[in-house]
Amino acid sequence: MVIEAELYVQYGSTLPFQQVGMPMPDLPAATGDILTWDGAQRLLVVATASSLGAVAFRSEIVTVEPAIDGAGWDEWQEVSVQFDSGDVRLRDLDADTVLLDASLVSLPGRYRARLYATGRDCAVELQEAGEDLVERYLMQLWPETAPRPPTPVMKVDRRAR
Repeated sequence: MVIEAELYVQYGSTLPFQQVGMPMPDLPAATGDILTWDGAQRLLVVATASSLGAVAFRSEIVTVEPAIDGAGWDEWQEVSVQFDSGDVRLRDLDADTVLLDASLVSLPGRYRARLYATGRDCAVELQEAGEDLVERYLMQLWPETAPRPPTPVMKVDRRAR
């Protein structure tokens, strides 16, 4: 299952994905993380550098943990998540609506989520969908049997590229 979209950044420089049927969420406190999980709210938040405009986003469900491949990316981070439903959507926190027709996952369960990011330090003021978007994200999700602690934000070693 793959989602590929140009998404408009939401309140607080975020892309908030939440299990459908949950009450409107409160965003977790801002940290230096690019990926945050709030289990009580079933809320997975991507923290963007852009406060307005669009970013490129792709998500992939894979069957096993993929090797870390930083080629083309600046940083990455992982968190463990658990959804009670296979319906997890991008929320508009201002209008309390769903912004993306596709679900992030297709089955309930425990997943490990890895987020790669690039273009977060380019200081682009505002990009619109349809432009060559500088800020890009790739989220990979795979089943896991037990939760693991989140990783810190890891910078990709450019010499290894």
